[in-house]
Amino acid sequence: MSDRLEFDELISGLDPISKLLYTEVMLGEDVKIFIKSDAGAYLVGCAKQEFVSALLDLKDVAWWRRGRIRQLQNQARRAEDFLAWLREGLARGRQAESQLKETDHDA
Repeated sequence: MSDRLEFDELISGLDPISKLLYTEVMLGEDVKIFIKSDAGAYLVGCAKQEFVSALLDLKDVAWWRRGRIRQLQNQARRAEDFLAWLREGLARGRQAESQLKETDHDA
């Protein structure tokens, strides 16, 4: 909690764009830490397993079982969305870091 307060204090005097970039860098770092944690690794593994499981089950569902097809599609989408949010957080953090480095070089 104190790390967050220190971070907020450090960026408090920055312009809004720089604040946003630093916040996105921190988001990327938080996602990296989460993925490397036991809980993060477990949840990423569960999402990957759920996605594959849904696709494998989907290929064997009779065409007329629309409810089951929808259920499996939603299961795959939920897992895919979770992984996409993590990738997006990492990408936004990397992009923000690059922008800040460019700004530092321009100054």
